[in-house]
Amino acid sequence: MRFFPRPRWQATLSLALVLCNSVAQSGSPTEPAHAPLPLHAPVQDKNFYVLSLIEQNADANRAVRSDATLALMAKAKRDALAKVTGSCAADIACYVNALKFSDSEIAAAARILERLGTEDPAVRALAEGPMVTSGAFIAYRTDGTGQRLARAWTDAAHGIDGILDVYGLGRAPRYPAIDAVSFDVKSQPYGKLVSIVAAVLAEDSANLQLFFQPSLRFALGLLDANHRDEAGRFEPLEAGENRAALRRLATIQWDRFPYTAIVAPGSGNESESVMLSAWGKLRLTLAVRRFVDGKAPFLLVSGGFVHPNQTAHCEAIEMKRSLMADFGLPEDAILIDPHARHTTTNVRNAVREFYRYGFPFSKRALIVTDQEQSAYIEGATFTDRCAKELGYQPALSLTRLSQFDLTFVPNIQSLQFDARDPLDP
Repeated sequence: MRFFPRPRWQATLSLALVLCNSVAQSGSPTEPAHAPLPLHAPVQDKNFYVLSLIEQNADANRAVRSDATLALMAKAKRDALAKVTGSCAADIACYVNALKFSDSEIAAAARILERLGTEDPAVRALAEGPMVTSGAFIAYRTDGTGQRLARAWTDAAHGIDGILDVYGLGRAPRYPAIDAVSFDVKSQPYGKLVSIVAAVLAEDSANLQLFFQPSLRFALGLLDANHRDEAGRFEPLEAGENRAALRRLATIQWDRFPYTAIVAPGSGNESESVMLSAWGKLRLTLAVRRFVDGKAPFLLVSGGFVHPNQTAHCEAIEMKRSLMADFGLPEDAILIDPHARHTTTNVRNAVREFYRYGFPFSKRALIVTDQEQSAYIEGATFTDRCAKELGYQPALSLTRLSQFDLTFVPNIQSLQFDARDPLDP
């Protein structure tokens, strides 16, 4: 078990990241970078990017630690951790209630961070620089500097509390059939496990000087204890599963293709013995036909570890394997998104890759899937679900070509990280 992951410093970027940068599109200084974000601790970074930025930036870190009120909050959380480690035994709620952020704590920290984001040079530089160029907070791009930081912190705090509620107290997540806690939270064994998580964290409390760190590390420890590291698996993609395709990217003559990529969403299994569902294989058959016809230079397959719950099989990995073994496609024609858990994030994550990898972002992409899912993507239910769960439509200007084919324009709002969905933020 990997307790309380912290950023692992990297002296150099991966070769693939350098390649991505070499094809990056130019833009204004405030435009998000057309390159993958360097993820040092992927589960933390993707869920709580603003907190990772504060931890990693020495000057901003120092400014936040030096604020008297935030320092008292940090001490209170460390003291609470020490107290519950000695008194809560196997009572999970005892640990959770001590380490959750109250509404008043969240609001107080937001006010201080808003002030620091305006008045402190280092914190302001963080909010005006990497918070903007990362694209991870693009929903707040029109906010003032301090307000942007305060809103990002508020999202992160609610995300931490959400993890403690679901993976500590056993409350239902948005999709309990596939995202729920892995244990019986009322059982003695899980209570003991949580007590060990807290004890291991408490031993390291001297290193938890930022006000959010005790609660953040406890939340990450619960995710890890539940084997819920899906958000970080296969990262960095540009150095691994997507490396071959990104090496080829610089050679593409985009005007020779009507679309940038063919997106094939995965379809999960209900049996652990089946690696690639019949639905998934049929979707690949359709997508390969479009690829052979020259519709786009890349196939992007999307789907994570979804069905059945806690499956050992990743839809995108199995689809990539089939594309190469069964259809004879070269690896450098295939991109994967191994994280999406729903149709909404199939589309959103594909758009993220288009932007990060330097695809012509105003050029249309093609979604190829079975007629039922294709109709669903075009329908009002999907539109409403995207609005409710994402806050925007990841695919703009949907246009139908056939019962299997939809084209769309990608929406840059898809870059926004979502701490409400810790398995694929």
